[in-house]
Amino acid sequence: MRLVSLIHPRLVAHPALGQWRIEEDTEIARAVKGEVSWLWAGKTLSRPYVVVDHEQKTTIRTMRGMTNSSFGSRPRPGSVRSAVAAWVTILAGCAWMLTDGFGLLKPESAEQAPSTAPTMVSPQADAAIQMVVAMKSWAGAEAIGAGMSSLDPLKTQGTLERLAFAIAARWMGDEDAENGMMQSLEAERPQDALVQQVKACLAQAETIGSSTTSAPTSPPERADAARALPEGVTRESLSPLGASASLLESMATGDAALGAQVAERATRIAFSVVGFFGIALVALAIGVVTLVMLSVKASSGAPMSRLAPTLLGHQGIHIELFAAWVVYEVVLGVVASRADLGGLGTLGVITFQALGLVALAWPILRGMSWGELRRELGLTMGAGVVREAAWGVLAWCMAVPMVLVGLVLSLLLGWLFGGSLSDASHPLQEGLRSSSAGGIVIWYLVAAVVAPVLEEILFRGGLYRGLRGATGSMPLLASMVVSALLSSFVFAAIHPQGVLFVPILGALAMSFCLVRELRGSLVAPMVGHALNNGLIVTLNLMLLK
Repeated sequence: MRLVSLIHPRLVAHPALGQWRIEEDTEIARAVKGEVSWLWAGKTLSRPYVVVDHEQKTTIRTMRGMTNSSFGSRPRPGSVRSAVAAWVTILAGCAWMLTDGFGLLKPESAEQAPSTAPTMVSPQADAAIQMVVAMKSWAGAEAIGAGMSSLDPLKTQGTLERLAFAIAARWMGDEDAENGMMQSLEAERPQDALVQQVKACLAQAETIGSSTTSAPTSPPERADAARALPEGVTRESLSPLGASASLLESMATGDAALGAQVAERATRIAFSVVGFFGIALVALAIGVVTLVMLSVKASSGAPMSRLAPTLLGHQGIHIELFAAWVVYEVVLGVVASRADLGGLGTLGVITFQALGLVALAWPILRGMSWGELRRELGLTMGAGVVREAAWGVLAWCMAVPMVLVGLVLSLLLGWLFGGSLSDASHPLQEGLRSSSAGGIVIWYLVAAVVAPVLEEILFRGGLYRGLRGATGSMPLLASMVVSALLSSFVFAAIHPQGVLFVPILGALAMSFCLVRELRGSLVAPMVGHALNNGLIVTLNLMLLK
C-alpha cells in the first residue's frame, strides 16, 4: 500500500494553464505539488482527505475518518483507459450515425425500401418561385431575365422542381424556357400523370389568352368568368407543386382574383425575406466590431477565458459524458429502425431526443455531485441572466460573419465535388409545411428550446470542455482553436443537412464555443443558439405556410 498524497479538495487543475492552480491551503498543496498521480474530488468537500493506492483498489479517507469510500478496478475519470474507451466510443458511434449503422439499418432489398419519390416540391424551389413572382410584381417585364436566371438551379433537380420551373417560365413570359422544359419532361416521363396535368393546364392557359407577359392584373369582377381546371385536374392533384399550384391554377382558369392573391402573398414573403436579411446585415456589423474588439483585447494580454477549472480526478469526465450521449443516440437509432417511432407523433420523437440528457447520469455514477457537474458543464447563471442573455445575442451576431466564411467554403466544396446547397433539406421544413397551429408551436419548442439546451450541454458543456482539458498543455489560443474546430466539426457532421453544410454549421458552432470560453456559463451559448433557430423557423414559416 502506498500513500499518494495529502491534499485539500480545493486544489484543482486549470486546463487553460496546463498546471495545478492552488485556491486555498497552499502550504498543504505545496507540500505535495508534483507528487499527485490522481485525486478524487470527494463529496466531503469541507475536509482534507487521504488518497491511498493499493493494487487494484483506491480508498479515499477524510482526515477525521468520517468517510471511507472504496472504488474498484474500473478506469477512473482522467485515466488513460477511460479516455481511450470514451474516444473509441465517440468515433465509432459518430461513424455509425453518419453511415446508418454502416448500412445495417437500411432495408435489405429494394422491395423492402420505402418509396423515396418526393411528395412535395422542395422548400428551396418553393421559396425561389415566390421570390420570382414578387420580382415580377415589382419590376414587371424588366424582371424576366433576372427572375429566370435565379431559377436556373431548378432545371437539374427533380420532376416537381422542373415542373415548377416551367410554370414560373410561363408566368414570366419566357415561352422558350417553358416549352423546352415541358418537352424534356414529356420525353423522360411520358406516363407521369402530374406532367400531363401541368401540360393540359398550360395549354388551357394559352387558349384562354392568359398570357404571362405580365402578371394578372384584371379587376376582381372578372373572376366569376374564370374557367374550371382541365378535365381530370384538381387542386389536390396539383398540390405537390406547392406555391406553383396556385400560380398554375390562376393562369389555367383566368382567375384574376386568384392571380392577384398569389402576387400579393409573394410580395409579403419577399418583404419578410428582405427584412430578415436587413437584421442579418445589422448583426454582421455588430459581430465584426465585437470580434475586432475581442482580438485587440486578447492581443493586449488581458485574461479572456472564464472556464471554471476542473476538479482533480475529473479531467476526463466531460468526454465520458459526451460518449454516453453517443451511446444513447446509437441505441435510439437502432430502436427507430426496428419500431415505428413516427407513429408517436412529433412530440413523441422530441421526447425521445430530449431523453438524451440521461447521459448526465453518467458523471454522477462516476462520483461527481450534481453541484460539481453543473459547475463543470457551465450550468450556472454566470454574471446574471440579463448580462449572459445579452452575450447570447452578441454570440449570434458574431456567428454571422463566421457563417459567411463557412458559406464561401461550402460553395467551394460544391464547386470542387459537385452538388448544391439548394439540394439540402431538414425535417423541420417538411414538418412546418404540413403542421397545424399546434404543430408549429411544437416545432418552435423543439428548435428554440429543446435543441439549444440539449446541444449546448453536450457539445459546448461536454465535448468542447473536454477537448479544452485534453489540450491544456498547449498554449491557450491553440487549445481554444483546436477544441473549437474538432467539436464544431462533430456538431455539424451529425446534422441532417449533408456534407456541404458542414462548414456553415461548423462556423455557427464555433461562435458558441467562443462565447462559452468568454463567459464560462452556458446561458449565452443557449440564448444565441435559440435566437438563431427561432429566426430560421420563422423564416421557413413565412416561406412555406
